[in-house]
Amino acid sequence: MKLTPELLERQLRSYLAVRELIDEWRLDFTGIKGQPELTTHFVTMDVTEALLNDPYDWRGPKEPHVCATEADMDGALTMQLLKHVARTPVLFADVRHHHAARDVWDLCNSGQHATWYAARSDDPAENLAKVHLYPEVFFFPAGGGLVHHLGAPGEMTLARLTREDGDYRLQLMLGEFETYDDETNEALMRQSTREWPHAFARLDAEADDFLSRFGANHIHAVPGDRRAELRAVCRLLGVRLDEFTQG
Repeated sequence: MKLTPELLERQLRSYLAVRELIDEWRLDFTGIKGQPELTTHFVTMDVTEALLNDPYDWRGPKEPHVCATEADMDGALTMQLLKHVARTPVLFADVRHHHAARDVWDLCNSGQHATWYAARSDDPAENLAKVHLYPEVFFFPAGGGLVHHLGAPGEMTLARLTREDGDYRLQLMLGEFETYDDETNEALMRQSTREWPHAFARLDAEADDFLSRFGANHIHAVPGDRRAELRAVCRLLGVRLDEFTQG
């Protein structure tokens, strides 16, 4: 069994342990290197990471704490920037698959998506009603629960701090999360790892241009059009802006 009461309890205890470390070390944001030590020999950090990024846990409302899986600290830095601009949780995902017939990207990464993105509601019950825990798949033999949901539709700003010749650039674009009928959603999710959380994103970027220029396998998103604020952030920080557009 890849998901047992004991493994789920271990994931929840891991969340509490990480929260203690955050408080003790006064950390503004974090990353967890799960592979291969934790994912092979202890338990996956999917539940821990989702809860950290959420604006609530079982004790009630809380400040989202940015946590990037795979210790992707350029990703965590991007997420921290987006969090302060948007004042919302921030999505972390792989650029996993391009459904060319629809020109839609499947943004999908283990349990890393905050459950808030399932409905983007101020009521945790509305979000969690759309969330399922599935047993971990074969990639991570230590097992544990996978936090599965489908990102709610709506306008999104997507961004990523990447490096070119050692210098940061902020790669930025507008997009739209989409959902379809249940049969289509299921068919699209099954073309990658069905059990992981998914967000179907239509990007304001040509697919070939995006693939040739985008400098990471992870991407991050917040609701609404936040491009103006992020352009201002780039000017203030002296970071080069690399903005994608359609056409």
